[in-house]
Amino acid sequence: MKKIIIGDGGMGSELRFRGIEVPSHIDSIWSALALIENTQEIKNIHLDYIDAGAQYITANNYTVTRPILERANMGHRMEELTLLSLSIAREAIDESGKDVKLAAALPPLETSYRADLVLDYSVMQDQYQELAGILEDKVDIIICETMAHSSEAHAALKSIQNSKSQKWLGWTLHGNRMNTLPSGENISTAYEAIKELDCDAYLINCCGVNMVNPSLKELKQLTDKPIGGYANSEIINTKIDNTSNIDAENDHWGSATAIDEDIYANEVEEWLEQGATIIAGCCRTRPSHIKKLVEMFG
Repeated sequence: MKKIIIGDGGMGSELRFRGIEVPSHIDSIWSALALIENTQEIKNIHLDYIDAGAQYITANNYTVTRPILERANMGHRMEELTLLSLSIAREAIDESGKDVKLAAALPPLETSYRADLVLDYSVMQDQYQELAGILEDKVDIIICETMAHSSEAHAALKSIQNSKSQKWLGWTLHGNRMNTLPSGENISTAYEAIKELDCDAYLINCCGVNMVNPSLKELKQLTDKPIGGYANSEIINTKIDNTSNIDAENDHWGSATAIDEDIYANEVEEWLEQGATIIAGCCRTRPSHIKKLVEMFG
């Protein structure tokens, strides 16, 4: 049986669960605010995920991009805040005394789930290369995550082709349509757009937990590389009619039912049956979710 790698869970949502201010991801700097106001709580969350058994943790750099920081006139602080997110995570790993890998994100440069806000390819290339340069030699894994459009995924993954870190790519299916990115592309189309680029693992992330399995089934027909997923703590009532426009955020919340750790883990078990070897949690998953995954599959 292949070795299962178990990662951490949500950061922005976990900060909010703990009473820390995390403003809207649509028009603010979201979880990056905690890098300025609540660094200790970020470290505590990392430590709790490590204590739960996570084999890698992801630095809190998801919204540390120039376009998002410019919402608060802080674009000039991108490198500073990125490095701070890495140092907090590294400090937690060192303090834990455990052999835990450090990951960092190459996230959407603009608002998540909004394929219509994806920047021009040349602009994305420049900005992702800048971020990749900051991360190089400082992390074990770089995850191009929550990719909502094939051009976004291509630009992000291309920027790390020469990286010494492991290169992972995660597409989001945020919304209520199986196997469908916010752009309207399906997983096969999304994979075809980046298949010539070097990548160490392909993932589905930040969507309803029940939406991961069908796309993993498709992915395993397309690649021999590791596959996996990390979803939100919700079951989605999916829509079959694909003729109407996609409004991923509203489609998701209009179809979502919150679930507990047991239901999440049961869904993850189906991912493993499809060949997943990387599992973790995304929004609204907590250290208790990761502990349950470790108990069942670690």
